[in-house]
Amino acid sequence: MNAFLSLQRFVSRGLQAAALPVICLVLAACGGSANAPPPPESGPQPVPPSITQQPASLSVTAGQGASFTVAAAGTAPLSYQWQRGSVDIPGANGTTYTLATTVVGDSGATFRAVVTNVAGTATSNAATLTVVASAPVLTITQQPVNTSVVAPAQAAFSVAATCSTGTLSVQWQRSSGSGAELTWADIATATASSYSLATVIGDSGAQFRANLACSGQSASTSSAATLTVTAPGAVTLSLLPIVGLRDQAEVFEAYAIDQDASGSFTFTAANRVKRLSADLGTITTLAGNAAGGATDGVGTAASFNNPRGITQDAAGVVYVADTDNHVIRRIAVDGTVTTLAGLAGNGGTTDGTGSAARFERPWSVAIGPDGDLYVAEFVNHRIRRVTTAGVVTTYAGSSAGFAEGAALSAQFNRPQGVAVAANGDVLVADSSNQRIRRILRSGNVAGLVETLAGSGSFSSVDGTGTAASIAIPTGMVVRGNTLTVYDFTGVLRQIDLTTRVVTTLTGSRILGPGYADGPVGAARIQDSGGVTGAPNGGFMLADFYGPRSVSASGFVRSIASSYATGKTPTGIGTLAQMPMTPSGYDGVTVDPAGNVVIADSTAPALTVRRISPAGAVSLASGLVGGINSPLDGVGSAAQLRRPGPITSDSTGVLWFIDGSAVRRIGTDNATTVLAGSPDNFGSSDGNAATARFNNLRGLTQRASGDIFVTANNAVRRIDAAGNVSTYAGAIDQGGVRIDGPSATARFQLLGDIAAAPDGTLYVTDGGGNIRRVSSDGSTVTTLAGGLGAYRLAVDSAGTIYYATSFGGLSMLTAGGVDKGLIAGGATVVLGNVNPQVSSISGIAVLGPKQLVILSGGQILKLTLP
Repeated sequence: MNAFLSLQRFVSRGLQAAALPVICLVLAACGGSANAPPPPESGPQPVPPSITQQPASLSVTAGQGASFTVAAAGTAPLSYQWQRGSVDIPGANGTTYTLATTVVGDSGATFRAVVTNVAGTATSNAATLTVVASAPVLTITQQPVNTSVVAPAQAAFSVAATCSTGTLSVQWQRSSGSGAELTWADIATATASSYSLATVIGDSGAQFRANLACSGQSASTSSAATLTVTAPGAVTLSLLPIVGLRDQAEVFEAYAIDQDASGSFTFTAANRVKRLSADLGTITTLAGNAAGGATDGVGTAASFNNPRGITQDAAGVVYVADTDNHVIRRIAVDGTVTTLAGLAGNGGTTDGTGSAARFERPWSVAIGPDGDLYVAEFVNHRIRRVTTAGVVTTYAGSSAGFAEGAALSAQFNRPQGVAVAANGDVLVADSSNQRIRRILRSGNVAGLVETLAGSGSFSSVDGTGTAASIAIPTGMVVRGNTLTVYDFTGVLRQIDLTTRVVTTLTGSRILGPGYADGPVGAARIQDSGGVTGAPNGGFMLADFYGPRSVSASGFVRSIASSYATGKTPTGIGTLAQMPMTPSGYDGVTVDPAGNVVIADSTAPALTVRRISPAGAVSLASGLVGGINSPLDGVGSAAQLRRPGPITSDSTGVLWFIDGSAVRRIGTDNATTVLAGSPDNFGSSDGNAATARFNNLRGLTQRASGDIFVTANNAVRRIDAAGNVSTYAGAIDQGGVRIDGPSATARFQLLGDIAAAPDGTLYVTDGGGNIRRVSSDGSTVTTLAGGLGAYRLAVDSAGTIYYATSFGGLSMLTAGGVDKGLIAGGATVVLGNVNPQVSSISGIAVLGPKQLVILSGGQILKLTLP
């Protein structure tokens, strides 16, 4: 070895020549022979193979062949073996390998060649085969045809096509513009072979076509069909088409919620167990009925008594803590309800099996990784363990109090929530002790009980472990290493199970418990409820009034609520689908996209919603069943006092009266106050913050962008910045009608207001008079008196449409011709033979010779001859 080390040192110094004798000596010392035979005479040495042409990746259509070729150099003979993946292909021993016919299943396969000779082996690169399905043949067998209808009749277009393979898809489009300006836009939800629409005269000349494809391939566009719409021979009254609205589901008294493997959510609501679909669009009853009781059975034949806890296993079996029946119930996948443990109506503390066991108001239940159930007993102050066979044992707890340590001597005080971590630790919302407790797992049994977080004081302070405080914790869920807990102060808390750091996810300590959507600090949740995980790191709450979602960043959005809508057990709708109730001082307008916009001031709606030309309803602003206190926010995060008259500008921004303020809804559905205060009335001009209104009755907008309102018995102007000034009349000086210069003119009792295309303003005044404020704002005149007018709309031709206190609807042309259009009556009568309306609460121009009318709690479309 030393000789070898010396040799290395020599070589490292570049003394190779001097080292040769040493090398010979070392070899001899190591057993080499100085008499070894000489090497064979030199001659051609075999050359190992090398790849000179790699096989290339291929992309072919299914049914075609595919060939891969390799070329190699080296001493002959060379042998070849092709492999698929790393597996030899029998018989594939040439320089080329061919699949005679490919199938889609071959796509992604790799092929390579192993080349061998006497001197060695070389392996080529792997070539990938991509096989695409042969493009299907799409054949249009029926083209859409031109259609002519009399408004407001339905117009229908149809297309038919076949696919040689795959599934036919259809997307209808509608044209906009003409000639070089012609564009096409998809019609939302118009994906059937036929498309129909309730026509308005403004639809005349529009073109419709269908884009078709076979499973996304072989796309083709149909011919374009032109729609011609003519006016009817008589005034025609019809319902504005609305689709997708359904009665609200009964979700009152929601206490517990759990997400299942399919992504839907099961929750308790009063005496029922309900299910919210994964797309948050449908609520159905899984089991239980309104009457309540303790009956086992299937679906609504079963009954519960104030269930407070719920969980489910991976197979979809639901377990319920049926609190006031003192039992644990089981709901099979088919909806069959059985009693797993306890005896209905018999409270107690007995361990045992099935009906021999006793509970006292079991409040919550969670399933552990062992498959057993863990139950928090509110009255017995214990955590019980229940197997799926119904065997009940006491897992931890003894009597009311606070004590750490061994499981069966530890003390809890009215535990309300329970969750189980992945390692088997049981987490307890120890409500009256105002702490989160942890029951450590020891093998298959309970170990020590400790406090994870909470100081025991009724407060809500973030911090670490017992330095934090959690007020009366209730529902909770564990996800990963984080426990999320309801806090009685109206906030959702999160606890890191390792560091014990307590933070606040959402809610507002300042505002306190309540019902308001929005971001952290503005959102309000209840003081107790259930919580479960939801997609994208969010949560779903059972928040007493109904299910609500919470994003990972803490934004709260209500899904459904029957808090103020009444209990409708047959309903399956969710919040955005709730029917509208147009009545009272509601407002209506039409935006540039043709959406009819309704300000629904009837509690509990208190919303602004858009109705697309196809009849689909979407929420612009407001929270159904909200707190009736105005809040800014986006969509349902905003709350409205009493939305009234509304208008739209040329960009789709909405402006509406709400209480004693004018508010704005942007195209992003963000609601803000433009001027005034929804809650504080007054009589002053000024900037947006200091201006005040009283008796806000009408609102309109001129093309200039200025908003005009009737308030304080004067016409007042609001500019884009919210500055308010008096435009005609004098604030709070009315009771008489005086024409003349705007500053000295007076109004008797101002009502509605509408702007003509030339900027002239028309208002209704005491006694049903229509008065005019000139386009330059200089003078006020009386246009017509004694008409009984109280609602106004003006079309592009300057025709005034007005509702009368005598009943019905009339028009006043720009030439001064007054004409009755439709009679008034006790009820609404549709059609074109003596149609009639009842009291009208809103009018808007839908298009040429067409109006939208709010009457009799319905949204109507009026078409003129």
